Amino acid sequence: MLHGQQVEQYSFAMLHDGLRNPAAVGTSESLQAVGLVRQQWAGFSGSPSSQYFSLDMPVGIMSGGVSTGFQQTNIGAHKIQRIQLGISYQKVVGDDAFVAIGTRGGLLRIEYDGSKLRTPGGDYGNGQVNHHDVLLSSVPFSGNTYTVDFGLYSRYRNLGIGVSVLNALAGKAKIDPLSIPIERHYFAQANYKLEVSSAISLQLRLQAYANNKIVQSQAMVMGVWNGVYSLGISLRGIEKKTRESVGGIAGIRLNEHFQLFYSYEYNILPLRTVFDANHEVAVVYTLNKKLGEGRLPKVIYNPRYF
Repeated sequence: MLHGQQVEQYSFAMLHDGLRNPAAVGTSESLQAVGLVRQQWAGFSGSPSSQYFSLDMPVGIMSGGVSTGFQQTNIGAHKIQRIQLGISYQKVVGDDAFVAIGTRGGLLRIEYDGSKLRTPGGDYGNGQVNHHDVLLSSVPFSGNTYTVDFGLYSRYRNLGIGVSVLNALAGKAKIDPLSIPIERHYFAQANYKLEVSSAISLQLRLQAYANNKIVQSQAMVMGVWNGVYSLGISLRGIEKKTRESVGGIAGIRLNEHFQLFYSYEYNILPLRTVFDANHEVAVVYTLNKKLGEGRLPKVIYNPRYF
């Protein structure tokens, strides 16, 4: 049995380092939650659709951060679900500089809806589903396994660099009588924030992805005005043989805590005549203060005298 992409593609991953790198969680010095939905290859039956939610926060007593996350992707009859917990440790190495290591692990579930599968010799008329294949069920069937990710991340002033391995350790999803291996995926990222003026800044971001078959790189340039409005352009697949899409991303800060982003990617693949673009919406919540800030100190303001 063939299966599609195992690691989800997100445009917003270019802006949220912790999505691909467990060492980057907690680096914002504030509690942060991210929720997004993505429709890939819209208009094509069975195209990938993904949902993602994460929550991360710094933990001062351990000089690092913790995170939790959930992802779900549907690709035709194929569904992937992940739930993970992560932890990172940061070490200050100079003025405005630190290095961090992190790991994230959890449960991965792979499910197939047997009624949506089709075989060359199957019978599917009049509501009948008969694959005529002893390996395939006509009802949903699934299997679970574990995955563990590792990452390194460093920042010096406005420059951030990281590398990570997703599914560095993983079992096989055993779906009787099938056994699906979980592939390792490698990511590298670099970003730089350029202060153009007191009101305008530019974010320059690069990312590279690899598995055992292909290497693909991405680039994004985004401008931010007064910390409220964001507008950027992106290219997925800088090299000609891996070029996939060009697009744009726009964002707005709704208030002190919430930001909203929308990404549109126009596919430039040879198969673009049979599907539409990629769409993605992300909502970001940031507490914007250190946890515990604002609490009264442990002082007795009205002492008793005996």
